[in-house]
Amino acid sequence: KARKLLKSLSFKQGVKYDSFQSAAEIPAFIEFHGLNVEEILDPLDSFKTFNEFFYRKLKPSARPIESPDDPYRLVSAADCRLMTFATIDDATRLWIKGREFSVPKLLGDAYRDEAERYKDGALVIFRLAPQDYHRFHSPVEGTIGPMSVISGEYYTVNPQAIRSSLDVYGENVRKIVPIDSPQFGRVMAVCIGAMMVGSIKTTVQEGEHVRRGQEFGYFAFGGSTIVMLFERDRVVWDEDLLINGRASLETLVRFGTGIGMGRRPATAAV
Repeated sequence: KARKLLKSLSFKQGVKYDSFQSAAEIPAFIEFHGLNVEEILDPLDSFKTFNEFFYRKLKPSARPIESPDDPYRLVSAADCRLMTFATIDDATRLWIKGREFSVPKLLGDAYRDEAERYKDGALVIFRLAPQDYHRFHSPVEGTIGPMSVISGEYYTVNPQAIRSSLDVYGENVRKIVPIDSPQFGRVMAVCIGAMMVGSIKTTVQEGEHVRRGQEFGYFAFGGSTIVMLFERDRVVWDEDLLINGRASLETLVRFGTGIGMGRRPATAAV
């Protein structure tokens, strides 16, 4: 019953924020959250619905990419509350408490057979709150692999839910976007819908080459999350982020900020 209600609420809210009348709510939202309108690419009067504003684009100068010439510098995929874990086991011990959570379940039928690739691999969680910029970007250079949509629930992705016995990440609606990177191997981006989210949109095609920091999608209204998996020994997270993760603290991070380093091959070491 609760599942049906959440799904119904989610779609009703999505319809509401796609209506022309909803544009009237934009100024109050900006004021309440103290948003910096100078960063927004398009003029405010160009947004015909609240949802158009919600997945607004920012001026490129608002979020510069750290170390633009170093493909081994991993950058944040979104404006978010971030958590990094050296291993998936650390993530489940410290943060993801869902009893049924597992990598095969998270990846769904299309990629279940690839779960072994992430054994002892690293994990990062990008959690977007409603006031955040809601487009997401590739943290690495690479090529987009075959994408897979998994139908599911619309549970909230707030920390209380993630730390409950409910397997939010493995139950919610999600889209799997593999990114094959020369520096990081196959990075698996799991874009997870949540309560009051109408849809997960991707803005890239299978086979497309993406630059580090290039947009690859956005969420319509609501809070939402991206979980990314990395193969073992491919990435070293910045120490301050790991310390916060071990203390079960999220870190407020903007898209484009450096969050980790890829392990360079010995021959490429500087």
